Amino acid sequence: MAQTTTTKTRKTAADPAMEQALRADFEATLAQALEKVAPAESACTTKAGQGFAARLRAVEADALRTRLRLQYQPWVAASAVVATALIQQVAELAVGPWACAAGTGALVAGVLALVRSRRKGWWCEAGEWLRSHPLRMVLLGSAAWTWLTASLLISFDAPHALATSGLAAFLALSAHWWRIHRIGYPAEQAPALEAAVVEAEDADHIAAAWAENLAAEGKPLAGTSLADYERTRHGHQWTVVLRPGGGGLAELRSKLTAISTAIDVDAPMISLERHPSGRPTRAVLRVTLDSPVADGVPVTHDEKGPVVAEQPLWDAESGDITLGPYADGVGVKTWKVYRPNSLYGGYVFGDTGSGKSELLNLIALGLLASGTTAYWYLDGQEGASSPLVGANADWDCSESPAKARQALEAACAVMKMRQMQNKAAQAKGFTPSPDRPGLVLIIDESHLVLTDYVRDKKAGGFASMTNAALAELIGRTGRKVGVALICASQDTTLKAFGNSGPLRSSLLRGNGVVMFSTNRISAGILPNFSADPSKLPDDGGYAYSLETTDASGAKHSRAATFRAAYQEDFRTDLARYPVRPLEEDSATVIDMYQSNAYQRRREITAEAKASASAAEIAALKRGAVDIDDFLFGDGPAVGAPVAVASTAAAAFDVPTLQVVPSLADLVAMEAEDDEDLLDISGLTPVQAAVLEAIRDGITRTSDIPEVIGRSRRAVYNARDVLIERGLVVEADRGVLGLAPPRAA
Repeated sequence: MAQTTTTKTRKTAADPAMEQALRADFEATLAQALEKVAPAESACTTKAGQGFAARLRAVEADALRTRLRLQYQPWVAASAVVATALIQQVAELAVGPWACAAGTGALVAGVLALVRSRRKGWWCEAGEWLRSHPLRMVLLGSAAWTWLTASLLISFDAPHALATSGLAAFLALSAHWWRIHRIGYPAEQAPALEAAVVEAEDADHIAAAWAENLAAEGKPLAGTSLADYERTRHGHQWTVVLRPGGGGLAELRSKLTAISTAIDVDAPMISLERHPSGRPTRAVLRVTLDSPVADGVPVTHDEKGPVVAEQPLWDAESGDITLGPYADGVGVKTWKVYRPNSLYGGYVFGDTGSGKSELLNLIALGLLASGTTAYWYLDGQEGASSPLVGANADWDCSESPAKARQALEAACAVMKMRQMQNKAAQAKGFTPSPDRPGLVLIIDESHLVLTDYVRDKKAGGFASMTNAALAELIGRTGRKVGVALICASQDTTLKAFGNSGPLRSSLLRGNGVVMFSTNRISAGILPNFSADPSKLPDDGGYAYSLETTDASGAKHSRAATFRAAYQEDFRTDLARYPVRPLEEDSATVIDMYQSNAYQRRREITAEAKASASAAEIAALKRGAVDIDDFLFGDGPAVGAPVAVASTAAAAFDVPTLQVVPSLADLVAMEAEDDEDLLDISGLTPVQAAVLEAIRDGITRTSDIPEVIGRSRRAVYNARDVLIERGLVVEADRGVLGLAPPRAA
């Protein structure tokens, strides 16, 4: 019995404590919301320069007596009645009581009629109140005259009864007035206060929905909770306390759809990120209410050049291109280009109409604005995807598959030359300059370019490699010699990367952007990406940013929704920057390898290409071009008779040279220059697949079987072999990681 009594006592004591905590939390939430809407400067400051009278009126309008005017007006009326009673006592000595009563009645009626007629000024609300119902004027006048007459007849013989009856009548008559006229706030703060209250209630609703629909027993995120609430500029933020022993942030992101429906917020307006503390049992949840990108993000200009979201498009200090603000208003999304000794590429995914081409225009503009970058353009749709990007490229190789192949081999030749330059100068890595610019290959519709096509299987060297293998070589070894790839595609499979896992890893180490698409991308294609791109708004520019880090491990890009900047016409901005050519040594090696192809890259203008295409259409109609060559050939031969269809060899125009660098020489780089080159000789396909999954960020052993499509037993056996060979370490129970590099 005593124990039961103690339990009840504790529960009774806990209830007020819980209620007090909840009230304190709500007050803190409301205070943060009010802080957001508080005026940044006084009315007096905002009206500076408009004269003393205007400033005085501004101060008066914000004064406390002005805000309480409607509350003390009944007291002013009651004071006037009492003052009239005192004056009446003196007047009675001269004219008699009934004459005074008649005069008082006339005075009351006149004052009420005057107030009732007021339509502006301090008493306009009182006039409207009297006009809204005819009995109110009669009732007020009768009550005032009756009390005044009683005070005249009773005089000071019964002051208590007189005061009590007068106070009761005053409160009864004023109650309705006070009920409909609450304490006022300045006009500019009243709507903001209402919005603040709504936002505070919204935050409480989200927290309660999380606890009920996600964190309860048997729910998708059982055992989690929200803490450390903060009001952000455009929404709410919490710390998510994760369940110890759970899947951490990866599990949280995989439940994004469940979170969206549980708290009733669109998925693109929810961001889940690593906690600043770095603790694996903590994450950051941001919910956006009024996104700053809803009306679009235009490219503006200042004296230095294009500006995006108040940031320069090209930031020379960081080596980044500004793409656009994040949807929650916390920071801007940037495209990493340069880091010390390195040049990075990336990957862009999106359907037609998602804004992918406009994003490539923006990236191309940023590369030109850097003044230290040359880019080439390759297109699986033969130049139709992004004509502006091709028109302003240092080398437009988009006109045919053969030209795209030529660019891939030329880029590999540039890599070899720069590798030899680094060795000669005993230099490590790549530092861009106007005289030695970085080289970026923008490959649009990459799933149509990075194929198994081989130019000459018997020739050896680059000619015997597939397009996909050449791209993989550039992706894996080009970073430290200033050559990189930017691939863009709408293909949801590994074909977008030429079916190459290493190429995918290399590109996503730099930058990753997923734009609107009606098709989902599996986690096996983009590791640790579980969002649904079909949930993005389809009005262009919206995208998910993949989380990326710098070589130091510092986070470069958030895993959150952003909106890319746009411009009605990029032509003017693209034309204002000169096209940066390659340095002499790189140009020379291309020309030696490909019969002065780089030197002659501008001999054929865009107008000539257009004329050639029109001529080939006319030739087809005349029957001078075979339909198979028209549909499946390499495009028109510019500068040659159109009647003869061009061949891949003729378009490529590559001679057989004795000085072609060998593949072995090209990839013979120091281990510290290429973190991707691991000793994987002798691995079985399962072991290689497990190693590749770990490199892509799939670190939990239990997640790997689903990603690579193998049995759990096979994956666990492969894990043991990889650990034994020193390629993988078990950082925690069930969590794997790559082994640190061994000293040479």
